[in-house]
Amino acid sequence: MKNKFTLFILSIGFGITGYAQVGIGTDDPQATLDVNGNVKIRTTPEVSSLTSDHYILVKDQSTSGDHEISQISSSYFTAATAYAAESDGGWSLLDLGISGTNWNRINLSSGDTTIGDPTHFVNGTYTAPSSGVYMVNYEFQLQSGVNIDLLGNKSLGLIKNGDVIHEKEFDAVRVVVGVINLATVPVTSTNLSSIVQLNAGDTLTFAVETDGVDLGLLTDNKVSLYVYKVAN
Repeated sequence: MKNKFTLFILSIGFGITGYAQVGIGTDDPQATLDVNGNVKIRTTPEVSSLTSDHYILVKDQSTSGDHEISQISSSYFTAATAYAAESDGGWSLLDLGISGTNWNRINLSSGDTTIGDPTHFVNGTYTAPSSGVYMVNYEFQLQSGVNIDLLGNKSLGLIKNGDVIHEKEFDAVRVVVGVINLATVPVTSTNLSSIVQLNAGDTLTFAVETDGVDLGLLTDNKVSLYVYKVAN
């Protein structure tokens, strides 16, 4: 009987210990494990690549007093949002249907993907997979050069959810003295770079303002773009 009673007491003791708060360097632990001091870990397993199953531990200083350890998804540090596409000839422009304008989107699509998930990009439109701040670059490379007269009043543009948010006219140089045009340097490339805030599901369309002129002559040249998230 005595042995049974002793085992009963021990079982209660172990049960309480199993749910008790443990303090190291403190007599008043405030969490399941409360370490008042430095932590040193001798050995940890190493992963060869980050996946959605991995989380990173950080010190959460969002509240006053002692700070807890929290976790954040490793997806914030991966290239899951990085996307790039390009086409060297064979592309065209598709009417965007924005009233009162001549904005057209380039028809690059998932098949022109060079980096990233092809499903994020359809007919010149990128759909943000997650909310955050994105770096964007969009470039026309006119390999043989195009005269400024063809590209006058024409622009590259970024269109977010149907609204034009950034626009840049094609780069060009014309040397003029008074009213006399001395020389015109052919346009060889123009790029538009920007930082854009996007929410998950927002669309970013890569477009050209054609000024109502057929730019079919440009389709023998190269168009490229990239998008990647730089912050939340």
